[in-house]
Amino acid sequence: MRIVWSILALICFAALLAVIFPTPAVRRDESGELAAVSPSSNQAAPSPTIVAAKPAAVIPSSSAAPTTAQPPVQPIAKGSVANLPVTAVEKPKAASTAISPDSLKLGLDRKIANATIVPGNLIKQSDGSILADNKYLISGAGTEADPYKITWECLTSASQTYIPRLQQNAIPQRVAMLDGAWVRIEGYMAFPLMLQESSEILVMLNQWDGCCIGVPPTPYDAIEVKLATPVKPGRRHTFNFGTITGKFKVDPYLVENWLVGLYQLESASLQSDM
Repeated sequence: MRIVWSILALICFAALLAVIFPTPAVRRDESGELAAVSPSSNQAAPSPTIVAAKPAAVIPSSSAAPTTAQPPVQPIAKGSVANLPVTAVEKPKAASTAISPDSLKLGLDRKIANATIVPGNLIKQSDGSILADNKYLISGAGTEADPYKITWECLTSASQTYIPRLQQNAIPQRVAMLDGAWVRIEGYMAFPLMLQESSEILVMLNQWDGCCIGVPPTPYDAIEVKLATPVKPGRRHTFNFGTITGKFKVDPYLVENWLVGLYQLESASLQSDM
C-alpha cells in the first residue's frame, strides 16, 4: 500500500513541476525544419538558414584552346546511307547508237539461221579499209585475191549480243558482213590426233592441244576449217601458229539452244608463221 501512495505522490510532484516550468512549444518553419518557440513570446524565432556552398568556378588555362560542345555522333547502321552527304555525280554519257547515213550496207542482206542481223556503223576510210562501230578495223576487199584481214576481237564481240540459250539472237553487222566473204586471220591450230591426213583443223585465238594443255576454245574464238589441200602427217608438226585464208561462213550450230559452233572457213590454205 505504501508503494501505491509513493507512486501517486511522485505523479503529483511531476504535475506540479510541469505547471511551474512549462516546456517550450515546438513549431515547424516554412522550410519544414523543427524550431523551438519560447513560452513567453508568441513570435517565432528565426530558423537558421543553411546555404549550400557553390562549386568553385573553373578558370580555363590561358594555354588551353576554347572548346565547343559537339553533338554526340550517332552510329550509322550497316547498309544505311541516310546520314551520308549527297554528292552529285555526273553520269557517263552513253555511246551514240545513231547510224551514220554514210554507213555501208554490207551484210544486211545475209540470211543467218537462228539469228537476227543488227545494223551498225560501217564507215569506209580513205585507205579503203572499213572502221566498224568506231572500234574494229577491217582491211581488204573480201575477195579471194584481196581477202578481209580480220581480228579475233571483232569475232569474239558477237558474244555480247548473240547468246541463244538466253534468247539473245542478235548478230552485229560487222560480223554478218564477213559471211560469204574471203577472210584472212592468224591463230593457233589444232589437228586431229588419229588421222593420217588432216583436211579439217581448228583455228583458235588461244593455244590448245586438244586435251589438257592450253585454253579450250569457245564458239566465239574458234573457227572450224576445211582445207583445200589436206596436210600430210609429216607436216602437221610444222604448223602450230600461222595464217589461214579461206571463205568465211557464219553458221550457228545449236544443241537445245546451246551454241556449240559459230564460224567456219572453207577452201582454206595455211601459211605457217613458225
